[in-house]
Amino acid sequence: MAEEFSYPYMHWVGVDTPGISSEELAAYNAHQGGRHLGEVFDNNPGFKRATRYELLDQDPRGDIGPRWLTVYEIEDEASAKIYAAKNDQPGGNRPTFTPGPKLSNGSNRRWRLMWRQVAEQGSSAEPPYSIVMVGMNVPPGTTPEQLTEFNDFYTNTHVGEVMAMGGYDRGVRFELWRELAYPEGGSPRFCAIYTADRAATQTMLERRKSNPGPSPLSSGPPTWEAHDTLWRLVYRRLESAEA
Repeated sequence: MAEEFSYPYMHWVGVDTPGISSEELAAYNAHQGGRHLGEVFDNNPGFKRATRYELLDQDPRGDIGPRWLTVYEIEDEASAKIYAAKNDQPGGNRPTFTPGPKLSNGSNRRWRLMWRQVAEQGSSAEPPYSIVMVGMNVPPGTTPEQLTEFNDFYTNTHVGEVMAMGGYDRGVRFELWRELAYPEGGSPRFCAIYTADRAATQTMLERRKSNPGPSPLSSGPPTWEAHDTLWRLVYRRLESAEA
């Protein structure tokens, strides 16, 4: 079995379920982790794995990350293009799914994003307890040469330093491939996902609550120093299913 985040493309679906009862929540999670995932696999050849997460620690700047995140891993670009083409069809021609349980306050689908993997480091023998996700943009007007410098530093210096500092098993970088739905302002261009075991997660959460002082991480080229971090989110892994 391949490690999570090993496939070259992925599709995120981020959902909120505000103000529902514990009974409704249990029914929602049972449906999402059972019948719905199976129907997604049946309707989308090339979708190889689906992993569900619950938000564990929000970005301190506000309500940015949805409570529930499902990550569908996709085996190749051809399969990603087929899925994107389905999304672009009129509503009546898209695949249909069995409706989930009715929720008193409904649900709000906030994120639908597709990503392409650009780099990875590390390995893990066990599924992670949590994932740390960092979304960022390069400055407006970044030239191709500056972008190359940015990516070289990000992949070959920054990711390794973050892994060492946080005790993370893996660090995987992605670039936005297609934005299907996202709040006004747009999705970040890049995302890094770091996988953590329970001990590393607890240490990281404690560090986020404290004032750690100046960053011990290396400075990079000017484009790196001017990047904009849109969010830092921590999600707890719930369950995974294979096609």
